[in-house]
Amino acid sequence: MVGRAAADGERASVRTLVFNHLAGIVLAPTVKALWDRKVFDLFNSPSLWTEFDEIVEHTHGNRGYLRVALRLLVSYGWLQERREGDVSRPAYSLTREGVVAATAAPPLYEEVVDFAPKAIFLEDFLYGSSDEPVLPSLRGLVDRAKSRWGLGSNEEAVTAKVYEQIRQHLDGMLVGPAMVALARGGILAQLERAPVPFSAFAVNQGTLACFFDLLATQGWIAVEQNRVALTPCGQYAAQIATSYGVTVSYLPMFNVLSTLLFGNPRTPRLDESGVELLVNRGMNVWGSGGAHQTYFKKVDEIVSEIFNRPLNQQPQGICDMGCGDGSFLEHLYFTVKDHTARGGALDQHPLVIVGPDSNKVASRVATQHLRKAGIPNFHVIGGDINRPAQLASDLEELGLDVHDLLHVRSFLDHNRPYLPLANYVKGTRVGRSTGAFAHFGEEIPADELEENLLRHLRRWAPYVGRFGLLVLELHTLPPEVTAANLERTPAVAYDGTHGFSDQYLVELPIFLDCAREAGLRADPQHQCKFPPSELATVSINYFTAGT
Repeated sequence: MVGRAAADGERASVRTLVFNHLAGIVLAPTVKALWDRKVFDLFNSPSLWTEFDEIVEHTHGNRGYLRVALRLLVSYGWLQERREGDVSRPAYSLTREGVVAATAAPPLYEEVVDFAPKAIFLEDFLYGSSDEPVLPSLRGLVDRAKSRWGLGSNEEAVTAKVYEQIRQHLDGMLVGPAMVALARGGILAQLERAPVPFSAFAVNQGTLACFFDLLATQGWIAVEQNRVALTPCGQYAAQIATSYGVTVSYLPMFNVLSTLLFGNPRTPRLDESGVELLVNRGMNVWGSGGAHQTYFKKVDEIVSEIFNRPLNQQPQGICDMGCGDGSFLEHLYFTVKDHTARGGALDQHPLVIVGPDSNKVASRVATQHLRKAGIPNFHVIGGDINRPAQLASDLEELGLDVHDLLHVRSFLDHNRPYLPLANYVKGTRVGRSTGAFAHFGEEIPADELEENLLRHLRRWAPYVGRFGLLVLELHTLPPEVTAANLERTPAVAYDGTHGFSDQYLVELPIFLDCAREAGLRADPQHQCKFPPSELATVSINYFTAGT
């Protein structure tokens, strides 16, 4: 059994489990923070509706982040939302599932949330000099997971369903960091190849034993004659282990969630040297990179088509705003070099590579990365996604024309710094997004966020008309769609990590409508969404200027 591949049904069950683990990393600290502030005391029965303004007044919470928190519970099916008249003043009520969850979940969530400050450093404890600071509490929680957290199983249908959700959330707070640590250290890769004697791993054995016991509760690990092996489901879980990376990377933020919700919403995001405090950026990039491999095939098709055109109809090069560590630019350079007609003519027609980024650390890493990869004609410069005119000026100083480049962006537009609207008349547009948006705790109404997105894209339209703008973007889903498809989408996790960190996910149709209104036309031949259904949370669009 251990040696065979997972069947389709088993793979689907693993994905469902992973989605619930990720939801738990987001929901456990959120529910605990709301419980500590006695928010659930306002919901005495499923039939009682509580106005949002009443919740704000009762908790003295920061409106923007409080809206994010409540929307998460709507998306998970534990709250329902009612909007009548003024859509900025909704009301909420517990569902039947929410009544069960509000009673059973908070005390249990408290156990794993209290462990979160140590979970942030599980990777360090596993591979470091000592695991003593974490081992006793980790062992206790793994034992709780083995006993199914003390939640009964002989319950009526709704209670049984919620109990299982809660168990998976609790497991997720442990499994997520454990899978990331095992994957980033190469242990899962070893196990994917063959069973390995337990003693062969040169790590802290106590923590490793806890990890393996934990994964055994998920049905992913089997120990046979002191040899550790992945089950068929475990093999698949190991293959998709990077799925945990992005959500787990935000554990530092969830560790201060109560402060964001009910204290100082401007808690520092950076230390004095510019290192991010609320997200583990290295882990985030690792997790993103694993997921992005899925999308690169479609990106490669688009880039190859562009650079297989007649040479006089090709861009001079590629500009990746927010280039990060330069990995995407490296990938695109070698796609052109190895798979297009332009690649055979680089001596006569060199490919210019431009990597603007606002983060000085990222710029330094990208420079080293591109140099090590042997990529010629590259320029890593400062850049602000909100200031394309400044990019044009900076490129002009380098002797380059912003219009001569193919512009690409990888999951950056939703992460643009928010610019408050100037000269916007309230009511000019009707907000359609169901998203919850915040800027340092202040609520951003949907109409203003959509106007902000429109203006953002409109600023870029004049600069991408010649060779276009290739955008990979992340999206939210309407809460009712997410709640009906929890086993098929990680949207709850996306909404939590991005909503509390001032990132702005809108639904795909709204993103496309704003682009169209901004004068950007999406080439239907090169459009793609993942998954290819109403559950699409990722899109690829190649925009050109036009109507």
